[in-house]
Amino acid sequence: MKRIEAQTYYEILEVGSNATPKEIQRAYETAKETYHHDSLAIYSLFSEEEVSEIQAAIEEAYRVLMDEASRKGYDLTLTRGSGGSQWQRPAEVQRLPLEKKIPLSFTDLAMNAGEEEVYRGKTLREIRERIGIDLKTISTETKINTKILEWIEEEAIEKLPAAVYLKGFLKSYAQSLGLDPRRVVEGYFQFLSENGKGSLPFRPDV
Repeated sequence: MKRIEAQTYYEILEVGSNATPKEIQRAYETAKETYHHDSLAIYSLFSEEEVSEIQAAIEEAYRVLMDEASRKGYDLTLTRGSGGSQWQRPAEVQRLPLEKKIPLSFTDLAMNAGEEEVYRGKTLREIRERIGIDLKTISTETKINTKILEWIEEEAIEKLPAAVYLKGFLKSYAQSLGLDPRRVVEGYFQFLSENGKGSLPFRPDV
């Protein structure tokens, strides 16, 4: 297996060079979960420092491949045979502080002060828009009314159906974005509960 610094961004996320934004998003979610410090999959295989390096590489690969201009520049270096190692971000991207270089990541989208990432309506909308999928497309794919999808993103709990139906809608919505349904359902309900927007009549396990 290549060392992480020798891998291309596509290899790091384990996607093809023609991967769509949705596929990249899904791969990123999987990589983040796999290389979490508490993941059993990497227990005893890597040192804490190595895990941190891998996590940084995952973030770097994600933010480059999800930005159209940056990805085109990176792909150009690959076609020239440099393996991407000599690729440089456009100056306007390099000037941004680290936290602003990541257009969409758990760092930006975590909505509570702890380490756990909480999916809320705003989070889902930002991921959807970053991937480039409109609500009509998701509605067609999931058979969920567009209005309900809007209410989910707006966190309009007073307009949403009963929790058992909302759970199903969130699962389908998560799958359409390439996200983990369990984490989306639990995160969404947790956010609503913590912000006083409704109580949970059941534990939303998937």
